[in-house]
Amino acid sequence: MVKQELKDCLQENISNIKNTFHHTSDLIARKIKTDNKSSFEINVVYLDGIIDTDRIQEYVVKPLLEPFKTVEFNESLIDEMIERFIEAADVNTTNQYNDLIDAIVQGNTVILINGYQKGIIVPSAKWKERSLEESLGERSPRGPVVGLTEQMKTNINLIRSSIKTPDLCVEAMEFGTISKTAVSILFIEGTVDKGILMEVRKRLNGLKIKYLLNSKVVEDALEGKPKTFFNLVRTTVRIDGVTSSLYEGRVAIIVDGIPHAIVAPTLFMEMFQSPDEYHIKMGWFTNRLIRMIAFILAVYLPGVYVAIANFHKKDLPNNLSKALITKDELMPTFWEMLFLLFFIRILFDSSFRIPKSAVILLSLIGTIVVGETAVTAKLIHPVSLIIVGITAICSYLLANRGTLAAENILRFLFMIIAHFFGFSGMIIAATIQIIYMVSLKSIGVPFLSPVIPFKMKELKDIFIRADLQTLINSKNTYTEDED
Repeated sequence: MVKQELKDCLQENISNIKNTFHHTSDLIARKIKTDNKSSFEINVVYLDGIIDTDRIQEYVVKPLLEPFKTVEFNESLIDEMIERFIEAADVNTTNQYNDLIDAIVQGNTVILINGYQKGIIVPSAKWKERSLEESLGERSPRGPVVGLTEQMKTNINLIRSSIKTPDLCVEAMEFGTISKTAVSILFIEGTVDKGILMEVRKRLNGLKIKYLLNSKVVEDALEGKPKTFFNLVRTTVRIDGVTSSLYEGRVAIIVDGIPHAIVAPTLFMEMFQSPDEYHIKMGWFTNRLIRMIAFILAVYLPGVYVAIANFHKKDLPNNLSKALITKDELMPTFWEMLFLLFFIRILFDSSFRIPKSAVILLSLIGTIVVGETAVTAKLIHPVSLIIVGITAICSYLLANRGTLAAENILRFLFMIIAHFFGFSGMIIAATIQIIYMVSLKSIGVPFLSPVIPFKMKELKDIFIRADLQTLINSKNTYTEDED
């Protein structure tokens, strides 16, 4: 948009604003005629429905309607009006037409005076928002229960209520050429890793879009190229999840209208952590190990079963082979697993597409069709059903940590490899997978750090949760060299 200055003719400015908004019916231009010896015309412009009309009536319109007995029509008129009559905490002025349009779109009220090439911007936005609620995506038996909301200012307020220090910094940015969306970068000065902060700024500054409706665009920009099925940045809806990341020297990004924060960098080993580990004593040693085992089962278990059925059936005892491997079922083991995983995916997707009242009916139908009927009709082997059930449960255990996409893709690849090449192919593929993960970086930080490359000091919060006092007082390093 080309920069253009305001005109000194009030009607011309109003006409231009109305044309820019295509004469929308909710654009209000309230005329005010002052009652003094140097009578002059004022227009109050705003978008109805997104401003606090009571506030504007009390602190802007009402004072302007009072007689200006000591105010003269001169160059200092606008400054005098701001100082003496407009009772708002934060007032700005501009002579740029584009700034004026952006202010109106963002819910501010604009005051224009005939004969002046400058407008007064009064904050007055009153966006509709839901009340604070429990974070349902990352529940914990103990700890903070309030989750982030869609309003960025509310989220920053919640974070500042937990991090009470002047070192907490908020950098505001805007993205979108058609519709601008506010994005804030949060970090703690003196704690944040400077290399990470610079890289986050660089990647966000390279984001060129028409509009911003979801945070995935920001996540993709932060992950960089080439794209991968692993999440190189993670999201969280918990206040303590954001604050702990900031204390660790990371950067949090909040997008206005999105009820979660983006945390960068993100490491693979963090996928096995959960908020409740830092609030309760139980599970400080076993929780992460169990989740690691669950990830391994979710990725490799179907492939292992297919490899045994195709290449190693004779290596098992005869009675065990008959019990575990398909005998007279209609479909071979590989196609059984593929069908069941496909059907589970359909059930999972359908549960989000139908009314809540029908979810129970969907579960019942799925159980009857896949569980009882398919086994009785000898379409699939019972063990195949058990394997897929264990796989699905293990997958959903880490779903809220962002591993579901990687698990689904890897599971399918290992099943195909196991079908054609058996265990030898799976071992080679697993080696390639590890090499690939070693090559990944999150905002310049190795994805498998601190395991690869190995950092002994950073292992205190990886496989087990160490003493909390030690964790709180320790310093995390990412791109910088350790002392």
